[in-house]
Amino acid sequence: MENRQLRAVNAKQVKKRAKRRTFIATSRTLTIQEGLALSEPTVEPVIEAVGGVVTDEPVVRRRAPPTCSICKALSHTARTCPEKTSS
Repeated sequence: MENRQLRAVNAKQVKKRAKRRTFIATSRTLTIQEGLALSEPTVEPVIEAVGGVVTDEPVVRRRAPPTCSICKALSHTARTCPEKTSS
């Protein structure tokens, strides 16, 4: 089981290193079509770590909502927490 996880992490790192990086040229401007092409997400095969199944579905990753690290409430952050002791 541990080897499978290590292989999955290694494959992810290799994929990240091999990913084509795009840079905006400084000597000219982008056309609208070039800008739209750069902004579109690419669909790449995803290998699941558990089953090793290859799918063509894009992986949508979203951030968790900001929470307070003191009281774990979703309504504020630690900086504005009412339970924070004043120093």
